[in-house]
Amino acid sequence: MSDTKRLLELALKGLATERVRINEEIAEIESQINRIGRPLARRGRTLVASVSEKSTTKAAKATRKGRRLSAAARKKLSEIAKRRWIASKKAGKTTL
Repeated sequence: MSDTKRLLELALKGLATERVRINEEIAEIESQINRIGRPLARRGRTLVASVSEKSTTKAAKATRKGRRLSAAARKKLSEIAKRRWIASKKAGKTTL
């Protein structure tokens, strides 16, 4: 057997092995994609199930609950946004 032919056969075997590994990784990613979309009962949002289950702890839930804006804070933010919009309109800037 010539050296070139032997080299090509070894390269082919290596590429076949690499293809198997890549196909396994593709299958793993597809299975993760299939797990996405489990709705959360409370909020109606969808998240990756494995990530949401691991990261949700009692401390995280308590932090999330305490993050609501008061009516006064919402009003203040609304007024600030309106002022920014008016200023940008006067300056002639567009968002597009």
